Amino acid sequence: MTDFNYFAEQEQAGQKKFQQFRDGLFQPVIRLLIVCRISANVVSAASVLMLVPAGWLLLRSLPDSPPADDALIAAILIWLHVGLDAFDGPLARRTGTAGSAGAFTDMCVDHSGMLITSCLLAGSGLIDGTLAAVYVSSYTVAVVFTVWLNMLNRPFPFVIRTKYLLYLLLTLFGASGQNWLSSAVTAFCAVHLTFAVWGFFRVRSVLAGRD
Repeated sequence: MTDFNYFAEQEQAGQKKFQQFRDGLFQPVIRLLIVCRISANVVSAASVLMLVPAGWLLLRSLPDSPPADDALIAAILIWLHVGLDAFDGPLARRTGTAGSAGAFTDMCVDHSGMLITSCLLAGSGLIDGTLAAVYVSSYTVAVVFTVWLNMLNRPFPFVIRTKYLLYLLLTLFGASGQNWLSSAVTAFCAVHLTFAVWGFFRVRSVLAGRD
C-alpha cells in the first residue's frame, strides 16, 4: 500500500524533492513557529479560519453580489489560507510529528478550502448554486478515487486540479470586475466528472481482479 496521499503517479515521482526544497525554503519561518510553540495543527486551524472573514466579505452584500473590492480582499484571505496550509507539513516534519494523521488533516484542510469557497461563491451569487453543487461533488469523488487508487497501488497517471484556477478567477473578478467564474466552473465540472468516472472503473477493475 502506498502512503496516504492524493497525488497522481507523475506528481509522486517529484514529491519528495519538492518537499525537501519547500522545507529548506521555509526554514526561517519554521524556526520562528517552533520558538513560539505553534504546532502544525494550530497552523492548519489558522488556515481554515482565514475563510471566515473571506466568507463575511463575500456574503455581506446579500441579496446583491459582492462588490469587486470585497471580492478582492476575500481572494487575498483565501490565498492566505493556501499559504498557511503550505507550512503545516514542513513544520510537522521538522518537529517529528509528521505521519498519516497529519497527511489526512492536511488533505481535509486543503479540500475544505475548495468546498467552502465554492459554497460561498454560490451563496454570494457569483456562480449558480446547482453548478457549485456539481463542482464540489465531482471534485470530491475524483479526490476519493485518487486516494483509493493510491492505496491500491494503481494511481492515476496524472490528475487535473482546478481549485487554484477557481481562486485565481475570484482574484480576477476582484481586480477587474470580470466574472468568468460560471463558464470556468462548468468546464471544471466536466474535468472532474471525467476523473470520477475514470476512477470508478479503474477501482472496479482492480477489485474485480482480486475476487
